[in-house]
Amino acid sequence: MNKILRMIIIFMFFGVVACNKNVAKDKDEPVKEDVIRVEDAEELFKGYYTELYTIKDPSNPPTFDEISDNIKGYISEDQYKAQIADRKYQIPELVAKELKKSIEVLDVNLEEQSINENGTRDYTYKTVLKVYDENSSEIYEKEGELTIANINNELKIIREWSRGVKIDGLKGFL
Repeated sequence: MNKILRMIIIFMFFGVVACNKNVAKDKDEPVKEDVIRVEDAEELFKGYYTELYTIKDPSNPPTFDEISDNIKGYISEDQYKAQIADRKYQIPELVAKELKKSIEVLDVNLEEQSINENGTRDYTYKTVLKVYDENSSEIYEKEGELTIANINNELKIIREWSRGVKIDGLKGFL
């Protein structure tokens, strides 16, 4: 009976270790074993970028708080806090108000650059944005880089950087 009890305990121990193998210890620690498909990464980034940059009504754009709430599910907690501190979510709102034009994300294209030892993936991206009103429409391309990780079995953007795009009629960059 004692041998059977020891065997059960050993099997339970290995079962717990095996079940916890794919769970990250820290919230923002990537899971190394899972594969990140380019299609899934592109879908994640397109959702994030669309939530961030789509402004349908420039006279009543989404607020900083509304945009930050919508973005939260796409990025890691550390990235979220950094972008809140940088006030990144306010940029599309300010651009739309200043130009009195709407903003639409037309296309997002990712190209994988590297697979890192910790399981994260680095990408470069190109996005196509349309800035428009009833009288005019301009198309702009924006390029950047990002890193995506599988955190607790969810894909999250853990780093994003972009080159500014000079928009006609705008004092700064989008």
